Formats: sequence, C-alpha cells, structure tokens
Amino acid sequence: MANARRLDLFERWVEAGEVENKLAIVQSLSMQGRSVAQIAEAFGTTRRTIHNLQNKHPALKKAIETGRLSVVAMCQNKLMERVSNGDTTAIIYALKVYGGDFFNDRKTVEAKVTGTPLSVQPNVQIYLPSTDGGAGELNGKKEN
Repeated sequence: MANARRLDLFERWVEAGEVENKLAIVQSLSMQGRSVAQIAEAFGTTRRTIHNLQNKHPALKKAIETGRLSVVAMCQNKLMERVSNGDTTAIIYALKVYGGDFFNDRKTVEAKVTGTPLSVQPNVQIYLPSTDGGAGELNGKKEN
C-alpha cells in the first residue's frame, strides 16, 4: 500500500475510537469561549486545519457550534431572569434586542439631496500677539 492516503486528525480520532471524547472536548472548549485557534492549539494543530476539518467532518463543526450556542442560551436565560426580576437595564436591553425597530435606538433616516451642493468655508480668525511689544504685554498694556 505505497499509495495509502494519510488519515486526517478527525479520521485518526475515529480509528482510535476517541472521536466522541475528542468532540466533547472540542464542545467544552467552545463553551468556554475559546477561539478556533485556541481549540486547534489544544489538539496540537493549526486554526486552518480545524477550519478544513469542519468543512470535511460536519460533526466537528456541530461540536463547535453547539458549544457556542449553549453559551448564547445561558446568557439569554440569565438576561430573562434579570428582566423578570425587574432589572431596568436588562429590560431596556431585551427590548432593544428582541423588540425590533420600535425599540431600537438606531433609526434609519433617508435623506434626499436636492439642488446644487453648497461649498461652506468656515470663518476663522486667528489673534496673534503684536511683535512690537515685550514679553508679558497684551494689546500694548503690561500684565500685572
């Protein structure tokens, strides 16, 4: 078998019977907020390799996504707890996030420009001390 294809990291996990354990570790790291680069480092590989493996092995991609989504769900639950306890800041935030455009501070404004553009030049005046007076003089009068 001189032309045998080399197994990728995920395939080696499968062959060794470790895939479920390794996916649980990946999911746990993802839940901890670790980046793909940090997850890759934990397995002695690169971020690019993990991205390639996610494309080739949907179970790996799902483990990372599930970890991230569980954090989002936990945060949503905590937010809703604070909303139900009457936390005004949490209520305002929830309304902005879940309440749609009605509660959003960012309003879309449509502006139509008509006519010819104007060139506006600022009127700037610069006051310099006179050159004929000595130090400490202001408008020809000595400062006290």
